[in-house]
Amino acid sequence: MVRVRLSTPSIVENSLRLVDQHGFDALSLSDVATELGVGPSALYSHITGLEDLQYLVAVASTSNLVGSVRSAAIGTAGSRALMAMGAAYRSFSLDHPGQFASTLLPPRSNDDELARQNRELLDIFIAVFVAMGISDDEAYLSARATRSALHGFLALEHNSGTSAGHGAEYEHLLRALERGLLESRVS
Repeated sequence: MVRVRLSTPSIVENSLRLVDQHGFDALSLSDVATELGVGPSALYSHITGLEDLQYLVAVASTSNLVGSVRSAAIGTAGSRALMAMGAAYRSFSLDHPGQFASTLLPPRSNDDELARQNRELLDIFIAVFVAMGISDDEAYLSARATRSALHGFLALEHNSGTSAGHGAEYEHLLRALERGLLESRVS
């Protein structure tokens, strides 16, 4: 057991590690406290309870996903950008399964930090699609549909209990999305 300086960021950081090891649904205050070398009551100086911790984990996880997708999009354009972002999205879900699961947590409001992180992720897709020559309105709709398709596929992949053999199916999904996007471009 490693004792660290207790703070909200240290609690969240350790929680991210725990959810990736044991799953988002297994997150508990007692496990986090044990990991941090404190009693569970010590956490209440920084969070209000498990629901608050789950929310903070979802915000941090979504921010991490945003960073992965954004990094993949940098220096690419068009179809290559879509493929790179799709690959980064899947890599994140496979490398950080607990964090990925937490990104399904709904925001508390339309303007809280989790909602802002979700919009930031959507904005990356929108920017790439606009750069492909898709109108602003169509890029927004395409971004929503693309994120839904990717996230839905990956959530189903996680729920199947194995990621083996799904790479070809995911690639097929990305190619189908690409074809649809290319048809959406304005002339």
